[in-house]
Amino acid sequence: MHGGDSSPSLDQINLEELEKTPEWTARAGRRGAREKLDAGLRGLKHAIRGDSSFFAHAYRGLLIGLTAAVLGVGPLGWCFLAVAAALVLMAELTHSAVDTLARALGDPEEYRIKMAREIAAGIVVVAVFFALALSVTVLLLKFGDLLGWWK
Repeated sequence: MHGGDSSPSLDQINLEELEKTPEWTARAGRRGAREKLDAGLRGLKHAIRGDSSFFAHAYRGLLIGLTAAVLGVGPLGWCFLAVAAALVLMAELTHSAVDTLARALGDPEEYRIKMAREIAAGIVVVAVFFALALSVTVLLLKFGDLLGWWK
């Protein structure tokens, strides 16, 4: 108390506030599988609607898929192509989440926020180059097999 003042001191107020604050936990609350699926699908919808990159990747993925079908790529090749596509999708979702969060925090061009956005864009670049290399390898191996290059 401050010289006859009956109001609580700053330390007492801070202590009371800390005691009221719930303990932080990594769990946001218990959600069932259906709620998690719904949240994930909503997130996917927001990301796809908010970024035209998804359509560009879908277009290229469709071309790769059609080429693989025409060449008669086997099950293992399809598995590699699916992994490559999933990797690009996950990278784009990560980039979209970081970009959305950066814009929500304020000025997306602020140096540290911009750096985080560029790192997320770097994730996409790495995923796309890896997916490209994997796709070219699968398609080239099948194409070479059809032409008898490996005999």
